[in-house]
Amino acid sequence: MPSEQQPAKRKRLRSEDRRALILQSAKRVFASSTYAEASTGELARESEVTEPMLYKHFGSKKGLFLAVLGEFSAQFLVLLQERISRRAEQNILDALERFIDDYNAALKVDPEIQRILFQAVLEAHDPDIARCVNRHNQKIFGLIRQLIEQAHDQGYLDPTLSLDAATGGYMSIILSLQYRLMLDLPREVTHIQEEMSRIWLRGLKRYEP
Repeated sequence: MPSEQQPAKRKRLRSEDRRALILQSAKRVFASSTYAEASTGELARESEVTEPMLYKHFGSKKGLFLAVLGEFSAQFLVLLQERISRRAEQNILDALERFIDDYNAALKVDPEIQRILFQAVLEAHDPDIARCVNRHNQKIFGLIRQLIEQAHDQGYLDPTLSLDAATGGYMSIILSLQYRLMLDLPREVTHIQEEMSRIWLRGLKRYEP
């Protein structure tokens, strides 16, 4: 007589694999609701773990949110850096002219992280969350400033230029781009923002009489 088939046992994940799964699931939950609305119960269910397991890995909902923010904003920055570096190796001015284009392209890979970053701004009254957002923005600022400094040193830009102010102009475009995404403004607005970066670069270039 054939023996009854036993239900397949769920494969036990390694701790680092379980953590990665929780982060991925939590990103979806936070992106589809808000930090305040997302409950630890929902976060645990989506990750297929218990709430105690969630606390074991991250300590609290805020700890999980900070981990999601840190993990996926870092991935976004790697994608952005790769695109910028490839373009800058060929033409530094093209890298500056197309920075917002490349930023948009990196966003399309994982649009959820921008929604989470926007939520983080809303929660910036918490000093830990504010520091995480500031680190992310400082890294983007650093990427842009490095490009501007290279173009400046190579004689393409106005020699009297304030490098920080020039970088700030690009950052303001990026912040307006994030605002557009959160308000779901028409796609035409993005084209305007991309053109703004080209207009800004023309203003930075060295004057040739």
